[in-house]
Amino acid sequence: MLKILRAILHFFTIELARKILAVIFAFGLWLFVVIEGTYSYEKQIKVIFTNLPDAYIATNLIDKIKVTFNGKGKVLMGLWLSPPRAICDLTDVVPGKNVISTKNFEIPVKDVLVDYEVKYVNIEVDEKVTKVIKPLIPIRGSLKNGYSISTIEVLDTLSATGPKKILQGLNWVNTESLDVKNQSATFEKKLKVETISEFVKFSKDNILVKVIIDTTEQRLFTKIPVNVVKNQGQVVKVFDPYIDTIIVIGAQNRISSITKDIITVRVKTTDLVSGEYYLTPEITLPDFFTPLSYQPQRVKVLVY
Repeated sequence: MLKILRAILHFFTIELARKILAVIFAFGLWLFVVIEGTYSYEKQIKVIFTNLPDAYIATNLIDKIKVTFNGKGKVLMGLWLSPPRAICDLTDVVPGKNVISTKNFEIPVKDVLVDYEVKYVNIEVDEKVTKVIKPLIPIRGSLKNGYSISTIEVLDTLSATGPKKILQGLNWVNTESLDVKNQSATFEKKLKVETISEFVKFSKDNILVKVIIDTTEQRLFTKIPVNVVKNQGQVVKVFDPYIDTIIVIGAQNRISSITKDIITVRVKTTDLVSGEYYLTPEITLPDFFTPLSYQPQRVKVLVY
C-alpha cells in the first residue's frame, strides 16, 4: 500500500511537473517560431484626412481602406491588437476631382511592408461658402375662429456653410411645423431647422419666430383678369376673361394693403389637347390671405 502511495505521489509531483514544463517549453518554442516568422495580415483600417485647406470642403471622403501588412509575426501581432490608421494629407488638393495615390498615405508602423487594395482614391473637393438662408415654415392646425395670421417674423439670422455646389442653389430651408392650433394672440416659438446634407452646417439648430395674430377681416374685389399659361404655339380662347367677384380674408391690420393688381388668377392649358374645357382657376395671394369665395368658379376655355 505504501509503495502505491509513493508511486502516485511521484506521478503528481515529478512526472506532472515534467509534463507541464514540456508543454511550456513547446509553447515557448512555437511562439518563438511564430513571432520570428514572416507572414501576411489583411485588414480594413480607418483613413484619417488631414490638412484640408479652410477654404475647401471634401464631399466624398472614404472611411476605411483594405491593406495587407507583410512582416514578422511579433509586429503583426501588435497590429492585430491595435490596428493603425492610414493618414492622407490633403494640403495640395484643388476644387474638383483629385486623384490621390495610396502610396502617399502614411501608416505609423515600422518593420512592415504595406500593400493597398486600390492604387488610387478619388477625392471630390468644393469651395466652402457661407450664405444667409431663409427658413420655410410649414403651418399645422387652425387658429381660433375669427383670427388670422398677420405675419411671421424670424427673429434669428440663419446662415449655412458648406459646398458651393450645394449652397448656390439653396435659398430656403424647412423648419419643423409651426403649430397654431386654437391660438388667438401673438406668440413666440422656437423651431428646429431640418438637416439637408451632412456637408451643410447651419449657424443655429433652432430659430426663434414671432407669430403676429389679428382678428380676421374680409374684402371684396371685382373684375380680376384671368391669365392663361399655355404652350408655345397653342391657341386658347377664354370665354370668361375675368373673375367677376372674389372675397379675400386675412388679418385686419394688413387687409387694407391688398390691391387688385397683386391678386393673380390663372388657368393652365399646357397639358391639354384641342377641345373645350371648364377649368378651376388658381388664385395666388400674399402670405396668410385666402380666397373665401369667387365667381365664376370655373373658367370656360377653348383650346385649338
